[in-house]
This record gives sequence, structure tokens and C-alpha cells, in this order.
Amino acid sequence: MKNKRRGYKLPPFVAVTWQVLNSKAYKDLPHAAAKALPYFLGRVKTPFKDPTRFLTEFTFSYPEGKRYGFAFSTFSKIIQNLVHYGFIDPVDKGGLRGCGRSYSFFKLSIRWQNYGTEQFKRIDWKCFQPRDQRQLQKVKCTTSKSEMSAHV
Repeated sequence: MKNKRRGYKLPPFVAVTWQVLNSKAYKDLPHAAAKALPYFLGRVKTPFKDPTRFLTEFTFSYPEGKRYGFAFSTFSKIIQNLVHYGFIDPVDKGGLRGCGRSYSFFKLSIRWQNYGTEQFKRIDWKCFQPRDQRQLQKVKCTTSKSEMSAHV
């Protein structure tokens, strides 16, 4: 009858479903990234079946990773692996030096479901550009195309 006590509540936890645990992406995930995955999943505070769960942006800084026991270089590899295997998607890339001491922003992803198939969309964290630089590249691409068509 413990469960029927007034005020009984489970402590906070992060749900990792059997579907995730049995997926090829999770099985191929390096150990440090697999250990860090629940910390990333726990960053989004929406209910598990809420459709906005995968639209919610969150940050996870290197000092926070250090508090959970990950060295800075390990935490960098963890982010690369979680993006590579499709568990998180980058939204904006921050940085200490070149990007104005800002945080990186991520969203949870379901790309991991297609990992190992032709439908899997690969994203490389190392090649991902901060929001400012991506906008500049778009402007450069559009202006160069229009300039090319004007000269023809």
C-alpha cells in the first residue's frame, strides 16, 4: 500500500525506451556517449509523448558536462557522436573563442530510428556552422548566383 500513500511521488528520472535501447544506433554508440545520452534526454522537460518534445531547444555546456564527470575532450566527442548517430540535432553552434562565448543549442532527434539505412540523414557536428555564419553563407551563395546570372 505504499503507492496509495498521500503525497507519494516517484523521484525524477529519464525514460530511455526499449525501442532506443534495442536500436542499431544505440548499440553502435560509443560507451561515453551512451552514458551521456540520458543527461541529454533529461534536458527537455516536456512529457515523453508530447509532440513539442523534438522542437524544444536546449543547451548543454562543457562545464555542465564536467560536473557529470566528462572531461572537456570527451564531452566534445560525446556531442559529435550523439549528432552522428541521430540522437540530437544541432540548432546553433556556440563557442569559447570565435563564436562570442555563447552556448551551443540542440534539439532531440528521431534520426536514430533510420540509422544504418539509406533513409538516414547524416549530420557532421564538426562541419556544422554557427547560425551567423550559415546566414552569411546563404547571402554569399545567393548573391554569387545572382551576379552570375546578371553577367550571362
